[in-house]
Amino acid sequence: MTHANSLPRGGVNPPDSSLISREAAIANAVVPSVAVIPMLQHSGRAAICVVKPGDLVREGMLIGRADGVRSANVHSSIPGRVVEVRRLPSQGGCDAVVIELGGEFDRSGKPRTLHGWEKLSRIDLLGKIQSAGVVGLGGELVPTHLKLAMTPGKTGSLLVANGIDCEPSLSADFALMREKPGEIVEALRICQALVGAARVVLALGEDAEGLVPEFERAFKRASLQCEIALMPSRYPQGNEQLVLSSLDGARPSGPRPSSVVLNVATLFAVYEAVVMDKPLIERVLTVTGMPVAAPRNLKARLGTPVGDLFDDCGGLTAQPGKIVVGGPMRGVAISSLDVPVTKGTSGVTAFAGAEARARREWPCIHCGICVEVCPWDLVPTRLHKLIQQGEVETAMSEGLGRCTECGCCAFACPSHIPLVDILRTGKRSRGRANDA
Repeated sequence: MTHANSLPRGGVNPPDSSLISREAAIANAVVPSVAVIPMLQHSGRAAICVVKPGDLVREGMLIGRADGVRSANVHSSIPGRVVEVRRLPSQGGCDAVVIELGGEFDRSGKPRTLHGWEKLSRIDLLGKIQSAGVVGLGGELVPTHLKLAMTPGKTGSLLVANGIDCEPSLSADFALMREKPGEIVEALRICQALVGAARVVLALGEDAEGLVPEFERAFKRASLQCEIALMPSRYPQGNEQLVLSSLDGARPSGPRPSSVVLNVATLFAVYEAVVMDKPLIERVLTVTGMPVAAPRNLKARLGTPVGDLFDDCGGLTAQPGKIVVGGPMRGVAISSLDVPVTKGTSGVTAFAGAEARARREWPCIHCGICVEVCPWDLVPTRLHKLIQQGEVETAMSEGLGRCTECGCCAFACPSHIPLVDILRTGKRSRGRANDA
């Protein structure tokens, strides 16, 4: 069954360059000669490094052991020798294992063995996903086995495959769904077996309607009852809370205990972990932006330098004004092309000089546009004023904590006020005060 859903409220339509990259087949990025693999690629504490300089490592070998409930295992994406364990300030101040390529690949170019999973216990299935270091690849980076460990069979429980790309101009999820529908559906079967969901839904953007027939065939082959919900292709519809709100009509209000939402890239990683016994050592991501010669979706090994990705796309046609890891709305600017690909790298975007220049800020004209586009029913101008006056606690009482820093308010503001930067500053100042 396929049905259309609406965005609860707000949202914007930024320029979208994903049409340039989404139609081409996913290409394999060149294997890096040196991989820099951080121990912090998840939502919890950094993994504990279990190798040292001089050690030989194999492709897929454990090099970082999870430390704590929300931590995740880290594996070597290439075979070779550990040449250094380096501190990376840009990755939250964690250690990173530097591996120089060498030796034989254990998986790449070898016959693939597929393993049956239906007779495995729930504990064994969760253990495979946990051991493989699978985390939420849509941006949250929470270890996936934690989301799937909910009490199975809750009345009205819901399992959602989120196929909406998290940012405009990124199309990695679309490309993955186009090329791997069977594997994504099989992962949904695995996850339904774990959580006992009464309702299973695949959420797609309206611009992905062309994928519906193939998924309907895949569901039929797998004997899986699954709805397909078409959502507005309007940012930030891919947000987990907004997807759930579109499905149940409730106001976005944080996690729902009886609902599990998994990004399609995460589901593919679950498939590889359970069916192929493969740890999370690579992911599909988008490389895009005006200065990129040939924007495309790449399957890249974790630890690959961002600069290598541009080389895989024909290089840069002009000196970019800014490069961000992520998309144009929420991407994090980087100052070096040596920054490595991690589990959370959904894309890399290069901006031309003119695009990167800050726009002149003007006084607020009280037009209310920021209120109209806020998906969380906040009043950004009011919160902005409170933060500037030092009244952060009042701002929190008026909903600052619900702000996800999606950037809709700043994007739509005709006065070019950097609203999201100010709201982010207020949230962080309050957090520092609580830690003091």
